[in-house]
Amino acid sequence: MSETSHRPASDQAYILVAVGDPVLHPEATHVAAATGFGVIDTADPREISRLHSRAHAILFDAETAAHIATLTRRPSLFLLAADPGPLDWRAALSCHAEQAYLLPAQAAELLSALGHAAMPRAEPRTDEPSAAWTATGTLIAVTGAVGGAGTSTLAAAIAREAAHDHEVTLIDGVDNSGGLDLLLGLEETPGARWPDLRLGEGLIAAEDLRAALPASSDGIAVLSTARSTLADPFRLDHRSLRPVLDCLREFSGVTVIDLPPGGHVGEETIIDACDLAVLLIPAEVRPAAAAARIVADLRKSRTTLLGIARHRGWSGLDEKDLAKISHCDITAQLSTFSRLPKAVELSGLPSPLPRLLAAVARTVLEEAGARA
Repeated sequence: MSETSHRPASDQAYILVAVGDPVLHPEATHVAAATGFGVIDTADPREISRLHSRAHAILFDAETAAHIATLTRRPSLFLLAADPGPLDWRAALSCHAEQAYLLPAQAAELLSALGHAAMPRAEPRTDEPSAAWTATGTLIAVTGAVGGAGTSTLAAAIAREAAHDHEVTLIDGVDNSGGLDLLLGLEETPGARWPDLRLGEGLIAAEDLRAALPASSDGIAVLSTARSTLADPFRLDHRSLRPVLDCLREFSGVTVIDLPPGGHVGEETIIDACDLAVLLIPAEVRPAAAAARIVADLRKSRTTLLGIARHRGWSGLDEKDLAKISHCDITAQLSTFSRLPKAVELSGLPSPLPRLLAAVARTVLEEAGARA
């Protein structure tokens, strides 16, 4: 990722400069800075994906066009090339660019176009890649290659580690879960659970949603499934989960979602709504084979994917073999903690966390750009 210049304030709209050509790059940043908007400068595909939907406008060139063409169609895309050209009109069409300009010859025309650019949303907020936290929320999904990999524990650990620096919401995305409130010792704490929420098509304030949820002593608000001896008709699916994620996206904090294997809730995957997807893969042959199918599916969402090896007492694969079979780079490894299950059963996930578990959680937060 390039160094960010003209860093926008947290409530300021920004122009994303995604230009890889070293000759064209300074010309593009000068024009962007002249608009008075904040400027975020990066050619990193992961950062472009994360910032793409919330930018006031995007300036890109032939080097970054192939990646931008894979992202969701949006207004205010401008292809640039160095004077005297030629302009790559095929790249412009593949990205649905509004216009293409040669710089510096057409700097004035580009400046005018940026001033009249259509906004992708009514009140965009910045997401600054070099900052630890911004006004737009960071969403982290945690899923496993198979059941029993320990995704709930890892999700809660990420939330607990993030709570040192940020306001955090932990979401139970597993319909038949026993309840993430149990994992944090909040089963007796009053507050809304999934069946109590009826957001419908409306979007409530994130602060109001969090205030209705049970919260841990370190400030983690938990949206959990409910336990009932009655036949409850409520079923958690994407129609319930999507409005909550949309709400929390506008909240300046970290949201961690515990998902079933593969990330599917009901008939849809919600990974595409997240900034980072963490895939926990037991270092065994069958889970690794299952992971290969999941990885292929998750990569369609264009969300950054982070693979973590899980050693469940006995591992048939080392890190290299696991990466080869699953087709997923392994960023960290997580072992079994012999004393942790008993501690969780008696009083919930401990604080402080076991050292290695805390280290893995910090790695995830760093990858998501949410570390202080």
